[in-house]
Amino acid sequence: MLGKTNIKNFEIQNLPLIVDVVAPLWCPPIGTEEFKRFNVEYIVRNNIAQNDYRFELIDETNGEILAAAFFARKGDKTIADEWFNKESKRFPKDFLVASGMSKTYLELMDNRTLEMMNKDDIKLSLFASRKPGAGSTILSKLFTRLREEGWKKLYLWTDCDCNWQWYIKHGFELVLEDTYEPFSSENEDYKVYIYRKNLLSDAKGYTDETV
Repeated sequence: MLGKTNIKNFEIQNLPLIVDVVAPLWCPPIGTEEFKRFNVEYIVRNNIAQNDYRFELIDETNGEILAAAFFARKGDKTIADEWFNKESKRFPKDFLVASGMSKTYLELMDNRTLEMMNKDDIKLSLFASRKPGAGSTILSKLFTRLREEGWKKLYLWTDCDCNWQWYIKHGFELVLEDTYEPFSSENEDYKVYIYRKNLLSDAKGYTDETV
């Protein structure tokens, strides 16, 4: 059970803690352990836009970061490529093929999602929880804040590697289902999904997941 918590602007020095959460899910199949973590960090950085919608949930008792959530508006940019160009030089080019595939995939799905959005809509790029209950807490509080600021709809995209069924169970509307051929195999299609939620309705029932 969580104690007293507070939401603050995300501090970039806490990024390794978020990488720790998502690394088991997003590690590429090739490369050293150092490269795999590098590639996951690149994916995370691609989900952190240069805006004021980057948040962390803090335990007020000890200052521990419990969860983080990142949003993007139409037109927001990241500086992930600047970081990549600097940090990738220490890895062989054949390793970096995996990073290129990640970049192509992320850009495609982000652009497809952003094209559906109006100026008063916002995209949930990523959220991650480091403690049971923290994910639901940060989303509930932030969805309330977004409604109060006048944002009407929230969009997100996910894929078959994630718990995509969760979104339908929690009031999200499926607005696109498609197959991403580069990640598909002869035996299985790699499915991608875009979901939408009306922020004017109550934001209830969130559990700890990673988008």
